[in-house]
Amino acid sequence: MVKTQSASSVPDELERARQSINQLDESIVDLLTKRFEQAADIGKIKKQRGLPVFDASREETVLQRVTSYHPNQETKQYIWNIYRSIMENTRDYEKHQHE
Repeated sequence: MVKTQSASSVPDELERARQSINQLDESIVDLLTKRFEQAADIGKIKKQRGLPVFDASREETVLQRVTSYHPNQETKQYIWNIYRSIMENTRDYEKHQHE
């Protein structure tokens, strides 16, 4: 039988770490919201100019740039994966906004 801890018995150190993660999550969501707003603006410009939503070279440039900010080689691939997902979802949002 596996013992689980109730929330009240979680050590203070673990609770503090979780609170820190919660604060980071809030900041990430705020930044992603701003990113989606900018993407919607970019989508309008692309539509007005008859440009496609997807620009492979731009996305590759973004991936190279954001992974260059991250010095930890052990997690660099994870950052790349996360940003790839962010851009995929952003493209979907742009398309949805301008259908």
